[in-house]
Amino acid sequence: MKIQVKFLASLYDITKVLKTEIEVPDNTTVKDLIQIIDKTISPNFSRVILNDDGKLKDQYVILINGRSIDFLNGLSTKLTSGDEVVFLPPAGGG
Repeated sequence: MKIQVKFLASLYDITKVLKTEIEVPDNTTVKDLIQIIDKTISPNFSRVILNDDGKLKDQYVILINGRSIDFLNGLSTKLTSGDEVVFLPPAGGG
């Protein structure tokens, strides 16, 4: 199945990709997608957004079709064909 993936702000700097379509197997979870990104787009992507326990670092946000994975099933959220996944870095401010 195909999903759309976006990397915004500093995550674009890491991946050198703003938006792409990725072919993933059925029943792929967000965590599986991160591993696929490691293999196909940016080898250190998971180290940037996941902590040593394999959990999303607090300051990062992942949206699926505009909804935070915090309100879904977290990294275990299953993706479906046509989903748009957006990776957002920490928001700066001052």
